[in-house]
Amino acid sequence: MANTSSSYRYPDIPPVGSSADAGLDGLGINWNRGGEGLTPWVDYIRFSEYRPKYNGKAILESFSDENKGGRVAESWKEQGTTVFLYMPSNIAVSYAASYNSTKFGVGGIMAAQMLGSTNSEDVAKSLQNAAASATPEAGFGAVKDAANAISQFIGTEGGISSGSDLAAVTQGRIFNPYEEQIFNGITFRAHNFQFKLVARTKQEAEQIDGILKFFKMVMLPRYNSEPLGTPKSGAKDATSSEGSGTAASKLTPDFSNTKNRYLEVPSRVEVEFMRIQNIQGKLGQIGSAKTVQGLFKMKDCIIDGFQVNYTPDGGYVNTDDGYVPAIDINISLKEIALVTGEDIAQGF
Repeated sequence: MANTSSSYRYPDIPPVGSSADAGLDGLGINWNRGGEGLTPWVDYIRFSEYRPKYNGKAILESFSDENKGGRVAESWKEQGTTVFLYMPSNIAVSYAASYNSTKFGVGGIMAAQMLGSTNSEDVAKSLQNAAASATPEAGFGAVKDAANAISQFIGTEGGISSGSDLAAVTQGRIFNPYEEQIFNGITFRAHNFQFKLVARTKQEAEQIDGILKFFKMVMLPRYNSEPLGTPKSGAKDATSSEGSGTAASKLTPDFSNTKNRYLEVPSRVEVEFMRIQNIQGKLGQIGSAKTVQGLFKMKDCIIDGFQVNYTPDGGYVNTDDGYVPAIDINISLKEIALVTGEDIAQGF
């Protein structure tokens, strides 16, 4: 987990911080008419790292009552680093639902209707109606089977795929397949953001370096810092100089007390579109940020992809301090909770 006291922001200065920056001095009260205006607010996308406090309890996003709206309760979080990046040029969101086309046929339709009936007479009547309705289709099906058997017996090519084929060529109609769209479910929303980070000062280069480390560290697991389990009473670490004394035992690691026996589940991130005020040519504190209205909200996310291009302009460039001044990054995220109809009213 990243340093809990750290926060990063790029860029850290407003595009037009003051009237002097915009070349508008001397225009008086009319400085903002027909010219370039100040930047009163700067919008960012904020990534806030946290790690759930498992405490031996299951963290199941689709099951837990504590996870209303796709956000883990604050009491279950161990907060980490926060990163603010400028608003990317590819802000988009997709909503998708999965359906299957299912051909019920006469039997399936009747079965579906019977499931809602508890009256034995109604069930018997439905079965009779289904048998009567299916008789013509069954007859054409029997003829189809016979025709295909004859073709196979005499060794000729050709075959009829269904009784509806015969009905189409003899009566100009086919049997209704009673096809329905059946809802399968929905998938977790995925997001992808691209940024180009260009360092104009050494301070910005250091901020960018911290941002890169942030995404790498949040995405990847770490070896468990506290081993699970303890050796049995009186047991010695076989890998130490105080082992049991045999060559075999000294070469056999004690997996119950080895720090790299487990990998910690990577951290998660809260992702929000935020706005910070320009105060006298300088951006306000990160803690003063407020939510951008009019964009979509995101459930908490995992980072499942992070790409860095250190030569975005086709050639390697470096500075005296050892920093690459221009870097492209691509961040792929998946939400940990499904977005339902109730969430839409909340801005998701």
